[in-house]
Amino acid sequence: MTGLPGWLAGYRLDDDALAVLANRGLVRRAAKEVARIELDSAADTAVELRYVGTPPAQVRLLPGGPRNATCGCPVAGVCVHIVAACVWARESSPVEAAETQPPSARVADTQPPSARVADTQPPSVELVETPREDGFDKLNQPDVEAQLLALNPTAVNRAAGIAAVRKVAAGVEPTPTTISLRGGSLYISWPGSPDIVAVPDGGFAGMLVAGSHSDTAERAWRLEALVRLFAAHDRRWTWPDKVDSPDVVHPGQREAMVQARDTIEALLQAGLSRVGADGVQRLTAAAQRARLEALPLLATLLTQATGRANALAGRADDTSERQLLDALARAWTLAVALHGSAPPLPPQLVGGRGAGEAADTGVLLPLAVRWWTAPSGARGLTVTLWDTDHHRLETATTGRAAGSDPSFNRSWDAPLLWGVSAQTLAGGLFTLHGAERRDDGTLSSTTRTRATPGDRFAGTAVDLDQLAEAIQGSARAAAATGFLPPPASLRLVLPRRLRGVGEPELDEVSQELVWPLTDRGGVRHLARLPATGSEQDVIGWLLRDAKQIAAVVLDDQDRPLSVFIVEQGHLRLIAPSLTPSERAIRRGWLARRQPKDQRPRAHTGEQQRPDGPLVQLTEAVLDVCEALAATGRPALSNRQRDTLQDRAGQASSLGLSSLAAAIEPLLADRVTPSAVLRATLVATRTRALAGD
Repeated sequence: MTGLPGWLAGYRLDDDALAVLANRGLVRRAAKEVARIELDSAADTAVELRYVGTPPAQVRLLPGGPRNATCGCPVAGVCVHIVAACVWARESSPVEAAETQPPSARVADTQPPSARVADTQPPSVELVETPREDGFDKLNQPDVEAQLLALNPTAVNRAAGIAAVRKVAAGVEPTPTTISLRGGSLYISWPGSPDIVAVPDGGFAGMLVAGSHSDTAERAWRLEALVRLFAAHDRRWTWPDKVDSPDVVHPGQREAMVQARDTIEALLQAGLSRVGADGVQRLTAAAQRARLEALPLLATLLTQATGRANALAGRADDTSERQLLDALARAWTLAVALHGSAPPLPPQLVGGRGAGEAADTGVLLPLAVRWWTAPSGARGLTVTLWDTDHHRLETATTGRAAGSDPSFNRSWDAPLLWGVSAQTLAGGLFTLHGAERRDDGTLSSTTRTRATPGDRFAGTAVDLDQLAEAIQGSARAAAATGFLPPPASLRLVLPRRLRGVGEPELDEVSQELVWPLTDRGGVRHLARLPATGSEQDVIGWLLRDAKQIAAVVLDDQDRPLSVFIVEQGHLRLIAPSLTPSERAIRRGWLARRQPKDQRPRAHTGEQQRPDGPLVQLTEAVLDVCEALAATGRPALSNRQRDTLQDRAGQASSLGLSSLAAAIEPLLADRVTPSAVLRATLVATRTRALAGD
């Protein structure tokens, strides 16, 4: 077949290489689906393929190998269409893939890849020789090994990121390395490593690693494979100067800071109301770059902002421009602070050591166990806990992307987190063994952690009044410090015994149930839950059976995450999104009348009192910042200018010099995104520190 670009050789992989890219089951499926692949267009920049099936899909092949291929189907990662496209490329090649001889065998004893591993024995190399097929013209197949050996170590180090470079530079184990050339691809492996395959014209970025790994771990595997290949040819790998020294800020790290800053400012210039897939993609790339450059806290903030941007781009009702602006302001401020810091970078700005950092947890009390499904189709389980030893909230989340791991489903009694079920987690006090933290401060869902159930709930084991007060104080303290938002934002409502729990009513406008709760202080709270589904069934069962409700856990959006009930003198935690209803509920049990308050605010005692002057001051500033960020307009209206001038005077009179200084740049003739972001962060931090 003529007209196909030469770089398509990187897609002509044998079944073994395709199994490394995906898995053998997907390769078998792709072999059956390849007949549905049709060529749309072929150019030097891209090859467009069409999958004729149900549903149809569009596959785009780009230079650099199958890691760069994209597909329009909703499956996360490598899908059957991409694998089928690789089979199509192999079968459409004018010269079929053939086995080639590897270069002559190297001696087992080679020089170590760098001076950093000079004290250890270098890895020996075993080169597997594969016979060549008759009639194969070697000139038609790129020399993959020569392409890899021509790579510049300095450029590869920059592409890998300092996190992977530090991991590999710490030392390469002196284990035998197996290198073989099969089907035009170079296979590299050693004891304990996954299969690593280098494809023609793919370079470092196109190397395939079998299995599922984090970005940093995958790049570390690819980098070590190159280091071992260089060692097999008596070539020393060059590492950056002072690669592990905290006194050096590497160029890639500086670039990651600048990329984060510029990406966020560009989003504000365009207007947050117009954020789309391109903006989400740029934030995702900035987050990945920060993670690869060993800046975990910045990566976490950018990831959280990406989630908000994705929800806003999808027009999710529970996400606003204000929420996205707050997340972007946190990430932007950290990027600017990092860029302006002289080495060594402050540890509190860099963040944790990543996955594997030990978490000191005590006896844990479950507060909420919630199953969730995102608009994208991702689903997961979030558990909120109270550490009774350290008096703090802890959160852990496990989930799966859309279209992945069909065995991970909503279940009350199947193991979902730390080797135990939601039913076990909600059953009472427990402890964690081998607990680890993520970079965002939450507990890791790694299978290395195990939960050991302890005492079940008892009538006197938990003082709900003290617990409610402690949770409220903990949430405020967390909100007032650090770059990260609070690990959990919830409150414990203790309904009074007499008419403290009302009948839910249907809000037909928002298609939600509004459940009135009156606490022991007489404050009315309105919990909101979906009008259909398991949650309203469970709440209906509790009310119809007249269960004694001791407490309801609400989040910052007034959703009931869990309910504590009293049964025979003991507490029991009910998770509306997971606990099976013990009684069938008629669908007509609701009073279908529209409540007076269409969309009540979060109801706590403090929030129902009239806003104080500080709240009014910061809210006015944030309203203007939100308007500027949402529209991307670089100038104030006359009314906005008058408002800010008045608020700047109030801030000065109250002694809030930082807030007054942050407002001042907003009064310029042309308002910059940096001024909006800085004022947003200062205003939100001022309010949080004041405890309002």
